[in-house]
Formats: sequence, C-alpha cells, structure tokens
Amino acid sequence: MRILLAWSCLFGMCSPLAAQGTQVAEILGRVTDSTGLGIPGAQVTVTNTATGAMRSVVTSPDGSYALPNLPVGSYRLDASKEGFTAYAQSGIVLQVNTNPEINVVLNVGTVNEKVVVDANAAMVETHSNGVGQVIDQDRVVDLPLNGRQVTQLVTLSGGAVNFVPSPVAGQSLLSNKNYPTVSAFSVAGGQGGQTLFMLDGAPHMDPVSNIGLPMPFPDAIQEFKVEMSSLPANYGSQPGGVVNVVTRSGGNSFHGDAFEFLRNYDVNARNFFAARTDGLKRNQFGGDAGGPVLKNRLFFFGGYQGTYESLVPSANIAYVETAVTLQGDFTQMASPACNGNRTITLGAPFVNNQVSPTLFSPVALNLLKLIPVSSDPCGKLTFGIPNRDHENQYVGRGDYQLNDKHSLFARYFITDFQHSPYFTNNLLTMSTDASVGLSDIVQSAVVGHTFIINPNTISSFRAAFSRSAVTRFDPPGAPTPQSLGANVTSPIPNYIYIPVSNYFTPMCTNCSPGPWISTDYQLSGELSMIRGPHQIALGVNAMNSRLNSYSNFIRNGSYTFTGQITGNALADLMLGKPISFSQNNGQIGDERLYVPSLYAQDNYRLNPHLSINAGIRWDPFTAPSSAVPQVSIFDPGWYNAGVHSTVFPNAPAGTLFVRDKGMPGNHYYFGRMAEFAPRIGLVYDPRGKGQETIRAGYGIFYGASPLWLQSGTHAPFAFPVSIPTPAGGIGNPYAGSTYGVNPFPLPNPLPADINFPLFGTGLGNFLLHPNPTYMEQWNIAIQKQFRRDWLLSVTYLGNRTVHLEYPDPLNPVMYIPGTCSAGQYGLTASGPCSTTGNENYRRILYLANPTLAQAYGALTLFGDSGVASYNGLLLSAQHRFTHNYTVLANYTWSHCLDDAEVGLNGAAAFQNPYNRNAEYANCAADVRQVFNLSTVARSPRLASQWGRRIVGEWQFSPIFTAQSGFYATVTDGVDNSLTGVTDRPNLIGNPSLPVQNIKEWFNIAAFAKAPAGQFGNLGRSTIEGPGAWDLDAALSRSFSMTERHRIDFRAEAFNLLNHARFGNPITTLSSGQFGQIITAGSPRIMQFALKYKF
Repeated sequence: MRILLAWSCLFGMCSPLAAQGTQVAEILGRVTDSTGLGIPGAQVTVTNTATGAMRSVVTSPDGSYALPNLPVGSYRLDASKEGFTAYAQSGIVLQVNTNPEINVVLNVGTVNEKVVVDANAAMVETHSNGVGQVIDQDRVVDLPLNGRQVTQLVTLSGGAVNFVPSPVAGQSLLSNKNYPTVSAFSVAGGQGGQTLFMLDGAPHMDPVSNIGLPMPFPDAIQEFKVEMSSLPANYGSQPGGVVNVVTRSGGNSFHGDAFEFLRNYDVNARNFFAARTDGLKRNQFGGDAGGPVLKNRLFFFGGYQGTYESLVPSANIAYVETAVTLQGDFTQMASPACNGNRTITLGAPFVNNQVSPTLFSPVALNLLKLIPVSSDPCGKLTFGIPNRDHENQYVGRGDYQLNDKHSLFARYFITDFQHSPYFTNNLLTMSTDASVGLSDIVQSAVVGHTFIINPNTISSFRAAFSRSAVTRFDPPGAPTPQSLGANVTSPIPNYIYIPVSNYFTPMCTNCSPGPWISTDYQLSGELSMIRGPHQIALGVNAMNSRLNSYSNFIRNGSYTFTGQITGNALADLMLGKPISFSQNNGQIGDERLYVPSLYAQDNYRLNPHLSINAGIRWDPFTAPSSAVPQVSIFDPGWYNAGVHSTVFPNAPAGTLFVRDKGMPGNHYYFGRMAEFAPRIGLVYDPRGKGQETIRAGYGIFYGASPLWLQSGTHAPFAFPVSIPTPAGGIGNPYAGSTYGVNPFPLPNPLPADINFPLFGTGLGNFLLHPNPTYMEQWNIAIQKQFRRDWLLSVTYLGNRTVHLEYPDPLNPVMYIPGTCSAGQYGLTASGPCSTTGNENYRRILYLANPTLAQAYGALTLFGDSGVASYNGLLLSAQHRFTHNYTVLANYTWSHCLDDAEVGLNGAAAFQNPYNRNAEYANCAADVRQVFNLSTVARSPRLASQWGRRIVGEWQFSPIFTAQSGFYATVTDGVDNSLTGVTDRPNLIGNPSLPVQNIKEWFNIAAFAKAPAGQFGNLGRSTIEGPGAWDLDAALSRSFSMTERHRIDFRAEAFNLLNHARFGNPITTLSSGQFGQIITAGSPRIMQFALKYKF
C-alpha cells in the first residue's frame, strides 16, 4: 500500500495527474529537409478542427517529434522553421489508441511561403507492436445493427466470436444476473470473461462475471477499437482482448439528430421452426445534440434513446404428457418413433410400458394440471412466451479547455431496462428467462483531467464509477412445491424449479427472485514523458469492486427427474420418484475486491527503421473478501489432521470459518502480491517511409476472478441439503432420509452450536494458496499500405493460458461392482452395490473413514491447473473512407483448445477425475474459420442537378459474415457410471454422415452407453455444429432541407435473404431428439427509420 501511495504522489494523485490514456491517440514523425536530413528545432503544431484546441512541440536534434495524449477527432498539422517554407496538412483523422506517423519535408524558402496538403495520416502502425482494429464512426452509425447494439461490431474486427458456453457445462457467463443487452466475446481464443471493456478510458465491466456493461446507443459513440494481442503495460486485469469505446463530444458548431426506428412483424419472416411470425413490435426513438457553451473552451454533448418492444415468439419446443400417458400408457412414448429409432422398455412398476394411474403422485398430477396436454403422439408441443419490455438510455458529456495546459472532461451514462413477468397458469411459459420480471439499471460516470506540464511531459487523471443493479421478480400466481401439496417449506412465493430431462423445466435456474448489485470505483493516472528517442509512460491504477446479492435459488426445494428410475423422465415425474432433491436457506453475497497496479512503458525509437516497445506491469493477485463473515474453507490437510472449527464446534473436521486459526481472514484465499507482467515488442519499418512494417511482440497478462464466488452456499449459512432418490418421493422428500424431518426454516441469527447437515453435504471452495490465471501472448504482423487508402495485414496470433480455474473433485464416488446385502453401502435391501441412491456411501472419504467423513458429499476444490491454447492466422484488408466508400474485410483461421470452461458458477465439472487428459479438447469458442465483410458506400456527387435528385445522396451499407460451426459434446443424459457426474458414451462407429440434415446431423448409431459403472471413451466437444452465413444490409437516402438541415430515410434488413442459421444438434443420448436440430437463428427482420440531422 505504501508503494502505491508513493507512486500516486509521484504522478500527482496528491495533485492533478493523468490516466491510462486509452481513449486518446498520438501523432509522431520526423521533420526533414529535401535531402532527408533531420531538422532540429522545428515548430510542429496540431489543431483540433472541431474544438480549436492546439498542441505544439519542438523537434529533437534528429528532427523527430511526438504529440501524445491527443483526443480522437479531426486535426490539422502545421510545421515551420526559419529558413524553410511552412507546411500545413489537413484532413488528419485520429482514431482511438492509434499512433499515425506523419513525416514532413520542408523545402528551403521563407516561412511566408506555405505548402498545403489535404491528406490523412499513414494507415500503417509504425510505433506499437500491438494488434487491433478500429471500428470508425461511419461503421458505428451507418452499418445495420440488430437492436442498435454497437458491441455487435466487435466480431467485425476479426479474431473475435460471440462466446458460447460448453453444452456439457450447462453454464453461461450470461444470465439475467447481467444486463439483458450485454454479450460475452472471445477475442483471440480468450474465454468470454477475459475481455476487458473500456468506456472513455475507464473499465466498463460487470464484476459479477467479468463481462462488459451495456454500451450507449450508436449515435452517442465516436468510435471504438478491438485490441487483441501484445498490448502495452497500461492494460491489465483481463488477459484476453480489449474493447475500447469513446463517446462523442461537442465542438464549436452545433450538431445533432433526432431519430425513430420501427419494426413490425407484418413485414418479417417467421423462424424456420415456428408456425407463425413472432408478433414483434419495436419502437426505438431518441436524439442527440452537441455544441459549444464557450467557443474554443467549453463544449457539451447529450443524447437519449428509448426502446419499447413486444413480441410473442413461437419457436419454443417442449415434450409434455399426452392423454394416453395420463392413463398410464407409455407405449407410444417409448416407441422408436419417439426415441430416435431406439426402443425403450420402462422398468418397474411398468409392465409392457404401462402402469396403473393409481400409482401416480398427487403432487405430480397437480403440477401437470398447469401444463397443457399435447395431441402429438410423442408429446411434442410448441409454445410462445410473450415479451414486453422497455429501455431508456441517457448519456451526457462535457469537455472544458481551461487554458493551454489544463483540460477537463466528464461523462455520465445511465440505462434503465424493465421487463414484465409473465404467467397464465401454464408452467411452460415460465421455463425461460423471458418469464421473469426484471428491473435493471446501469450507471457509469468518469471524470478526467489532462495537464501539459511542458511540451514533452503530460499528466492525466481519471476517476470512474459504475453500478449495475439487477433485480429479478417472479410473476404472481405461480405455484410453489408447498402449494402443489409437497411437504416442503416454500418461503419464496411464485417460484418452483423442477427440471424433467428431455421434456420440460418449470421455471429456470436463473428465475429465482433477488437483487444483484455490483459497484466499481477506480482511480487511474499516467505520466507521459518524451526524453530524446524514448517515450516513457508511468502509471498507477486502483480499483475497488463490490457485489451485494441475495439468491433464493432452490430455497423452495428442487427436484430432478432424469429417467434414471424407470427409463423415462416423465414417467419418473408422474410416479413422484425424483433422482435427487435439494434445498437450502438462501445465499447472501457481500463480496469486496481491491486491486492496485503499477506500470512502466518505454517506446524507444532506435532509428527511423526500428522501434522497441518494452513495459512491465505490477498486477498483484489480491483475494476477494466477504463483508458478511460467511467464508468457509475445506482443506484436505485440516481434514486428515482432524482439525475442527472453534467458531462452529459442531462443524465436521476439515472445514474452518472466519476467525478460525489458519483462515485468510474473511478472504476466500491467500493472495500473491509479487506478480509482474513483462511486455516486449519490435516494430521494423524496412524503408523508413511508414508504408510497411513488420511487428512482433510477446507479453504476459494476468486475469481476475469474478466476484460471484458462491459466498454463503455452505453450511451452516445456506445449510445445503441434498437427498439422492428420496424415499418419500416428491410429496415428502425428507421422509426416510438422514434428516428425518424438514430442517427449515433455520434460526436467525445462527447460534454457534447449530447442528450441521448430517450426511452428504456438498462444498466447493478455492485453494488456500492458488496461482493467478495468466496468459502468454505472442504475435507477428505484417502491414502494407497501398496507394493512399488501402491497408493489407497478415497477422499470426498465439497465446497460452495457464492456471485456469479447474474443478478438482476431492471426494469422488467409487463404483463398486456386484451384489450387496442390506446394510452395506447404505442399501436398505439386497441388490446392486452401486445405485443412484447410495452415492455418498461410496465416496472415497467415507470408504476410508465413515465416522469422520459421513457429513461430506461432493467436495470440489476450485484449483488452478486448467490450461488453454490458441493459434490463429488473421488476414485483413481495409479501405478508409475516401472516394465515397469504406471497406473492412478479414478472414480468421484458428484453433482453440482447453480443458476448463469457466462459466458464471465456476468451471464445468469433468467426467473421470482420474483421467483429466480426456477433457483437453476444442474450447467453447473454437470456431475454426470466420469471414467478415462490411462496407459503407455513398453515391457520388454529380454535377447535374437532375442527376443529384435521382441518384444522389444514396447510401448502401451491407455486412456479410460466414463462419464454421461451434463444437458440442455428446452426453448420456443419465448417470450411467453411477458416480454422480455427467457421463459421455462410447464411440463405436464413425459419427460423420455423407449427407447431413436437421433430422440427423450426425450418425447416432456411432454412440452407445458404456457398461454400468464405466466411463465412455468419447472426448469432449467432438461434434461440429452447422456453420452459418448471414447478410444484413441498410439502404438510406438523404434529403437536404437547407445547407445544415437534412432528413434521412433508412431501410434495414437483418438476414436479408432469410437464410436459416441452425443451432447445434441435440447431443443427449437419452433424448428422443438425439442428433436432431430443433433451433434456428432469427429470420429476416425488416426495420425502417427516419433521422433528422442538423
């Protein structure tokens, strides 16, 4: 802490100081005479043409100069020296975090003579070895964006894909704990929670799961840049890429617009699997304005966008009961026609796939009264869930040039999303997030100060704040287990969670009501100095993140039906025989994380041909803590030594709590302070003319854990209860269990002598001394500028990630073959030694010492041994906006591998705890080939007045994308190994088909369940899903009212050709739809808009 304070005072945190400078740009170059000799002492001045702000510098002895920390925008450059003609260049456009080189040649003459040039800067990067792509304002505003979400343009940069969680994980980084319009992106193979989003030079992140917060609407964005490899030392906290967004500013002239975008289902196509269109109606309207308050001094910008939407999607599919199954006849439902050509024979009490309805559970029948009966023989039912929501966004910014040395800016952004809950006595309409009520408000603010100490020393400072408040609430009238007749305490009204595998799931994992409020505070500063050929940056950052939450998930109890009992999950439900029952006391989250960091960067221009970029960053691995003293840790060493807690004396051996000796206080683990991340890069300009470069770089980047760390999920706080195959069934799950009676509700506050769950308690915690996740990145890039406006790039991107969070099972279940008598391994009657009901009696700790281990069930240690790798080739071509058009095209060929997919609830469990190598496979973001093409083309200005009226002022803006498929994992769908994990089958044939179709995407006969008690030989992520291509387009016409006023009419089409983009096939072996594709992306959607500009 003393080190941080010392650096803070050095840079001026005890007075004005500087920021990371990631929303700015730099101009550098060399002033020479006609023979190529450098001219020392020349005056170089740049002027922002929008605000009139000026910056000047004097060239060094070799004629070189640098003007760092320039706000993005349009500039004019002037250069002069006594005895030479003056030089002026206009048309220079600086983009975020770019370093264009502008070399100036002064001829002998007088300063009264001037050479005037109208040309933009060179496009080749000659200063930095980092790899990135700017998405300029023409693309942000003019390209068709579905929902007007600017983050959709991230993938246009190349090397980036939308992050899709592993199907086997059953987890996602995204849920309704996050703001609904955000997305997770994998940049250059990084996982979805490893991409850093920045807004106006400050982190813009949701610490719940380390993804970006929502961005302002397109008209409020100046531009942004996606940076993906070998970044300088001022970047940290996330090892993947960086998405750096800058909001618009005001200038010396008033400007603005008002707009409305309309959608209506009458002009849209229907989803490939839907019987009708979705009933979509959407209105997006608003406007923005900016201008001067004091000319050349004080400027403002403000904007608003409102979105009101309603739709009735009809592409949801469930499988439910039929009239004959309600009579006990499952003959048709067990037939090959309903089970992927496989015959299923149901077990006892069924005879010939039939059973007496008198055996059905009254609680289950009460549940089925709230689910429609299907007329389809297999129980297929298509249903829709109406969506009604609205959103309001506001953004405001002010920029103030106090004098020629001091400038200030401040920006505030707020977005408010409201979604109405939905329930009409049909539980299917509560099976997705769409049924849950949401009230989501995100706020973000930043203030910055730049101080030009002298032309070669600049200090800047930023203070930032962000807050995401997400509140979920369920629709009134929804049932609870208790209201259906179960003897289960249900303190949360209107909430139930009962998944029935391959059929339906009343409610969803993210539907429990509760608040999720995360807050970030940050201070950052940078001191930038030019000392001869060295450009040095010294920086400091301090971030404080907080999460306050309350989760009611399974507080009402949760039953799971998989078909393990009879062979059919619906039959298990109707008989009231779940495979497991779980309940807890709720979960309070009050996490805190403080992260300081320091960095130093030196960009050394060795000569006109070679630059060296070197930096180092101190990124300490600080441990998150809980303000509520609910941290508990199980450690194998404590367990083996028989160590008991003094805080909760009745806790089983091996688990300690806050204030126990040996615990890291109220932290989740012990941190590591001595973590340093070096960066090194080279930039080689063969001819020294800034027209082509060869760049290479290497760096280490550390990652940070999300704040959602399952605080308070352990006993005695949440008091988790897990009962396998409860003898009392769905109606009375505690009967016959080790609990005997329902232990809820618990006393509040909890007494120190509280009794712990008697048997099979599950725990999950981190290593006491974990290693931080870090990524090694390397790249080689070749850039070549052709003519004045074309840039071609060839880039190799590579990285390797180590110490990924990895779930190590400390207490796995052992399969015991043969037949055992009653009393052995928890059996109540003689039979197979291994069943789904006696897993906790077959865990390794219990087998070694039943007395000491009986309280423990599944124990998961979130270790640090996960690994990942990525190798990619990125080809790109860019034409900046000149001659009425701009083009950005890129192609990525890559491969990504990992053994740990980290989702919102941690890394996904693996199959065989003794064969981790079987988990190393294609990662969730492994899309081998991606092609993107975007264009903005405007009709030329014709000399003929009639020509201008007919073909003038038109604009066409298409986006074409094509990519190969995501990979999926085939699973059994039942616990065939009898070890309580997600099993994969055996591969017994060739899964490939000569002709693929949506009815059979792969050869389903190539898979078979492994023998009972064994794991399948199939690896993870082995089935490649369908690729996809898409064409979106916008056509607009502008009508001039006066010189400064115009109206644009715009028509947009998303999926213009209505090409079906299919989802991944069903890969659950026990599903009747195994191998089939039942989902597709959006059909063609039309949107029309009017925009008034001034």
